[in-house]
Amino acid sequence: MSLLHTSWKTVPRMFDSRKREPIRLGLMPPLTGIVALYGPEIVWSARIACEEINERGGVLGRPLELFIEDDGSLPQSAVTAAKRLVVEHRCAALIGNLLSNSRIAVANHVAEAYQIPYLNFSFYEGSISSRYFFHFAALPNQQIDRMIPWMGKHHGVKMFFAGNNYEWPRGSIDAAKRILRKIDGDVVGEEYLPIGATSAEIEALLDKVARSGADCFVPYFAGADQIALLNRFAEVGLKERMAVVMGHYDEVMVSHLSPKVREGCYSSNTYFMSVDTPENKLFLERLSRYPGIDALWPLGRGAVSNFGEGTYLCVKAFAKAAETGGNIEADTLIRSLESVRLTTPQGEVAMDAHTHHACVNTYLACCRADGTFRIVDSFGQIPPQIPERYRDFGKLHESPLSPQVAARLVEEVAAAKNKIGNAQHILSFVDTAVLATDAGGVILESNRGARTLFGYSSEEMLGMPIHFLLPPHFRKRHQTYIQQFLESPESERRMSERGEVTGYRKDGSFFPLEASIAKFHDGQQTILVVTMRDITERKRAEEELLRRATHDSLTGLPNRALIRERLSNALHRSKRQGSANLALLFIDLDGFKLINDTHGHDTGDALLKEVAHRLMEQVRPGDTVARLASDEFVILCDHIEHPEMISSLAQRLNEVLRLPMVCGDTPLIVTASIGVALGQGSTHTAEELLTSADTAMFAVKQKGRDNWQFFNEEMQSLAVQRLAIHQGLRLAVEHGELHALFQPIVEARTGKVKGAELLLRWRPPEGEVSPAVFIPVAEMSGAILPIGTWVFRKGCYAQAAWQRLWGKEAPYVSVNVSARQLNDESVVGTFQSILKESGADPRRILLEITESALMTDVESNLRVLNQLAQLGLRVAVDDFGTGYSSLAQLTRLPVNVLKIDRAFVTGISRDKRNLTVVCAVIGLGKALDLKLVAEGVETEEQLQHLKDNACDFIQGYYFFRPMEETAFLELCRNEFDAIAE
Repeated sequence: MSLLHTSWKTVPRMFDSRKREPIRLGLMPPLTGIVALYGPEIVWSARIACEEINERGGVLGRPLELFIEDDGSLPQSAVTAAKRLVVEHRCAALIGNLLSNSRIAVANHVAEAYQIPYLNFSFYEGSISSRYFFHFAALPNQQIDRMIPWMGKHHGVKMFFAGNNYEWPRGSIDAAKRILRKIDGDVVGEEYLPIGATSAEIEALLDKVARSGADCFVPYFAGADQIALLNRFAEVGLKERMAVVMGHYDEVMVSHLSPKVREGCYSSNTYFMSVDTPENKLFLERLSRYPGIDALWPLGRGAVSNFGEGTYLCVKAFAKAAETGGNIEADTLIRSLESVRLTTPQGEVAMDAHTHHACVNTYLACCRADGTFRIVDSFGQIPPQIPERYRDFGKLHESPLSPQVAARLVEEVAAAKNKIGNAQHILSFVDTAVLATDAGGVILESNRGARTLFGYSSEEMLGMPIHFLLPPHFRKRHQTYIQQFLESPESERRMSERGEVTGYRKDGSFFPLEASIAKFHDGQQTILVVTMRDITERKRAEEELLRRATHDSLTGLPNRALIRERLSNALHRSKRQGSANLALLFIDLDGFKLINDTHGHDTGDALLKEVAHRLMEQVRPGDTVARLASDEFVILCDHIEHPEMISSLAQRLNEVLRLPMVCGDTPLIVTASIGVALGQGSTHTAEELLTSADTAMFAVKQKGRDNWQFFNEEMQSLAVQRLAIHQGLRLAVEHGELHALFQPIVEARTGKVKGAELLLRWRPPEGEVSPAVFIPVAEMSGAILPIGTWVFRKGCYAQAAWQRLWGKEAPYVSVNVSARQLNDESVVGTFQSILKESGADPRRILLEITESALMTDVESNLRVLNQLAQLGLRVAVDDFGTGYSSLAQLTRLPVNVLKIDRAFVTGISRDKRNLTVVCAVIGLGKALDLKLVAEGVETEEQLQHLKDNACDFIQGYYFFRPMEETAFLELCRNEFDAIAE
């Protein structure tokens, strides 16, 4: 019999179908679409359950008849199928769906609307709260909360999460991240792709996974997407580098994978065919005799997963609820379903009346090459808990509107539509998406832009609550927000005054948007008008900017900021858990500058990418490879039981890097000096390990290069050399060795000088020392505190002098402030005293703080910067885009200026992505009402790009190099004289 046959029944001879009308039960399996691979088993399982029920006398003495409608794997087709089952086939209850976005749509638009019980056979994220919804599969606490700690214990706690862009992956990953944080784990990646992801999108995702240093990959993709992902995951060799665990990997899915791909992947489910219960054996025995089944998997096509077992359970639960209640009225079925208990193939299952989610049994299993599953842990029966993401829904199982109230609402919508008059005709010409709703948030009108944005027809949107256009976990909060707006004196809230909103399309996918809202009163009722704009492209630019803040743009590896965070986290875990040593390998290429100078930067870049690739091939699963700068790399290794493990790794790295590398047509040979440091969280800090590994690497360089060495006490001589710099810096202020240069900052539009950055120079008797050498040493030693005070005082006295010369038109001065200064309790008082003694105008003093320094301790920095801002001082974020920033944190800080890092400016002309990032930074700055300064401008083309995109100020060699103060004063005098003339 075809699976697409719309109805199916088994009626034993004891029934007289002419006298006893069958009880109709609706089933929505995915017979087509992205998860169609599960359609057959769902139908088989439902039919088997129906047969067993009818063989035992049916339900209430009547035969149970199963009606099947293909849900199509999508919300729009699922809702249509559900309505046919309710309206045309008059089913007493519904069973389905597999995909969460389809399930949410059916719950909202069919089960609630028609007040019909809706039983679910598929695990999901926990987003539905309805009187009519009953869930017989796993919630996150019954599946994910057990799966993640087990994998962390056995494979490592650095995890990369990815999934399709709809509620189930996002909700599940949210739950997984929460439990991972509780076990001190690291989220090393989180990505979402559209349903039906392309091969290019999968390739780009796996490229990020490969460079993430993950111990475990946790993918949440639907059906065909998951199969494509796992095939490619194995093809590129990632299976050998990290463990894979899923909450939806089963006998049906692995039947579509080769033995090489399927073997060794983990899954946590409520059911596997290998579950050892009497009920499971009976169920599988019956399945093996079913028409069209040649044999059970792995010997034949007869396979069943937790979806099929869940379907079997839903049919049995419906029948038992009807028998218990004595009829199939919705209220009776609901009361009976709330207390239903069943013995099933997975074990005992009992419904929880409060949540409408069942207590289920969960198993963790690992797939064998033959496609069977080995149960590695049985977690037993677990009560359900609504995930934190969805706990603000308020009262669960609220009843829908009565038919009388619903009818009145329809009349009110129609009346309001008439009052709006020609609004629809007018709005159809507006490009922006626009909606009109009543005070309750019910949509009265929508223009074409809104319908296109969300994927609905005009008829579908009319009368829909506007909250349905947001993801489920935002809806309760949004209702509260609308009510607060209605009760407030405000008449509008513009896009610039509201945060970003997450939109929820008809197909269940997410997208970012901006929205404004206004309210009007026509004398009888309040009308709300909402305008919306899709900001997907802008968000992509911002995400790229944030990725650049944590990853090296050339190799895609974690950068200095991210590896410091990973190292700090690993040390924290080591201290809390008392685990084994960590190892840090500092790798510096030998003679790379010569290769760059001889063959050019393109060849040098190609060589660095090949080095990164070779390093990643040699490390263990979970080890992190990072690029610090230029030709410097580090490798972080967790859980080192024996130093010999690291000795072997270092030796392999030296050997593999000696092999010729072909970059273009040029074969090149490069070697590396490798320093190794071991440590624990109870004895070492991140900075100490980095310093020790660097010191060991330097010792290798001194001994001839192309080797490796552990850090040891003999290497303290190198530290002594650095100490000499420390001591020299501490006396630099007293001996008058510090010197200031000023680099002019000009207005982009006019080219006029508006300010200058004070650049520090150290000139001891032995000769000038580069800031790149002494500033890091000063930061580490604490000498930066007196030096920073000197710089601030010099800047204040300079500004005061300029102000006496030119008054309000005097240029402002920028001075650099370090993270160590912000941590100094006396910094506010010191700065206040200097301002007072110098007579400088604090409004003309700009404190420049690098983005990475700003984000090291946001709460502490926020407190200090607010105090400095109260003195009148302004704040600039320097090198913006290269640190490890959070846009949310940025809005909390008293920032006035963003300085666009020279790395982005330099690449504007040759890489469109750099221009995109610069535009995103400028757009972000304008949105936050900040001024923008572009650093490192050296060409007319760079300047023109920046002017075209409304950058405010320019700093760079195109206009001026750093100069002595006397030269700067002469420059300013000439400009003022020219204006006077």
